[in-house]
Amino acid sequence: MQLKAAIDSCLNVAMLAVLLIFGAEGMPAQTQQEKTIDNKVGALIAKMLDKSTEQQAFRDLEALGCAGVPAMIGQMDDRRTLPDPNITLSNNYPEAFDERRSYEPKVVVDALAAILSQITGQDFGFIYNGASEPQRKKTIQGWRGYLRNRPTSKSCGSR
Repeated sequence: MQLKAAIDSCLNVAMLAVLLIFGAEGMPAQTQQEKTIDNKVGALIAKMLDKSTEQQAFRDLEALGCAGVPAMIGQMDDRRTLPDPNITLSNNYPEAFDERRSYEPKVVVDALAAILSQITGQDFGFIYNGASEPQRKKTIQGWRGYLRNRPTSKSCGSR
């Protein structure tokens, strides 16, 4: 009987510690925010697959900025075909001749690579107009390395 009471007491202390560490919602605030962004990116990628909402989804993903970068990189294994293989992004290069840049991504990962490059100023392979599977894999590896090695400030760079 005393052993059971001691075990119950230890369990109660452990549960209290978990609540204090993770808060009432059950996870740290940063993790909650990341989960919210992950869900938003997932929903926007689903909108990319509908021709009527595809272009707005591209703009909304770009608008997430640096906060959306980890979630977008996490979705880069997506090889679903885009309904309209066209994306137009603002041209942020200082020496740019045109205000816009246009690409013809074939699948989701191609479009994500273009958007990530737009947000971060980084480039790990030009797959924005479609690519071979080895090129896509190399680009995805580059983006995952970027995510692992980015500065602790979480700055994602700029053009």
